[in-house]
Amino acid sequence: MNTETISLLPRVRHRAVGEDGVMVHLDSGRVIVVNEVGHYIVQLLDQPMSRKALAASLVAEFDVSAEQAEADLDLFLGELGNEQLVEHSG
Repeated sequence: MNTETISLLPRVRHRAVGEDGVMVHLDSGRVIVVNEVGHYIVQLLDQPMSRKALAASLVAEFDVSAEQAEADLDLFLGELGNEQLVEHSG
């Protein structure tokens, strides 16, 4: 059974700016701007969540199919991982 959860690293901060969001990695000083959907995901990642729960939240919040939500989520989480903004546990 896959119990892996994903969450923001403790030294990452985020804030809404208009309809977008801004993320700051406090250790590196990197600033990343994300769109409205990206900021919604980032807000959810304040608490550890599974990919399945994240995808279900996207389907419930936005007019998107489960398949599209999962595909977009995989891409976005990959980008966050490349920027060393999220951690996986479990």
